Amino acid sequence: METFLSVFVVVAAGAALIYAPLGAGTWAWRRARIKRAYAVDPSELDADTRAELARLLTAEAAAAHDRASHEETIRACRQILRLDPDDPQASRMLVASLFACGRYDQAREALERHLAAFPKDEAVRLVPAAIACEQGDLVQAREHLDAMDPNALPEHDRALWFNNYAYTLASLKADLDLALEYGQRALALAADPDRQFALRTLGIVHLSRGEAPLAEQRLKEALQQREHLRPGDIEFTHYHLALALKDQDRLPEARRHLEKLADGMTPFAQKARALLRGLSQGKAA
Repeated sequence: METFLSVFVVVAAGAALIYAPLGAGTWAWRRARIKRAYAVDPSELDADTRAELARLLTAEAAAAHDRASHEETIRACRQILRLDPDDPQASRMLVASLFACGRYDQAREALERHLAAFPKDEAVRLVPAAIACEQGDLVQAREHLDAMDPNALPEHDRALWFNNYAYTLASLKADLDLALEYGQRALALAADPDRQFALRTLGIVHLSRGEAPLAEQRLKEALQQREHLRPGDIEFTHYHLALALKDQDRLPEARRHLEKLADGMTPFAQKARALLRGLSQGKAA
């Protein structure tokens, strides 16, 4: 469920380490150090060397995370935690990346370890709700969100909480006035890269409320956030925009959005083909 914004931003504090190499020799030296960082037995190193190699891997993990290379992020984070078991950033990124890969049981285990080590990290508690939502258990997702106090979260994660709560309510078609309020609060709090999530959530809320013109407006605004949209986000948005147009009896426009997806192999491609067949049968009838 792409609109359920659940892999929170875990930008590495050491992101400045991701510098452009000064030359081929520097690049080769750095790659050799990174290769060593993956291979070493931490027990054989002094504390300063462990810290240095952990910093190199932190840069690798952050870069892989930005590329959505989640398996690579997982590998780097696990080695960082061997070098420095008390690294909160690597622990949090590991939870997020396991979730992003759909490895939910492992994500739960990593979350338990993370909370045992860092019990004050409230934001990471969003993960169980995200897993429940991905597995289709929206009631449980809402229960997990209810167990959290959004006011205890940093602003970015508070936006995430409101976004996810609004999406859950809209999907359940329950408390839709509250869903609209929370969706609007998420949009007001969202950082620029996350506005597309909040806009798409508001689109879903308006669809659930039977407000197709408003849903169309929000979903089109989301499509304008092109620099922040991944392929799955784009498919999600085109599909739900087609639903909003269909609800307004603007069937040729709805078909154009569905046809953008129909040749693919993703779940939204399958939904698009099914809806296109339904529209064709309705026209024939």
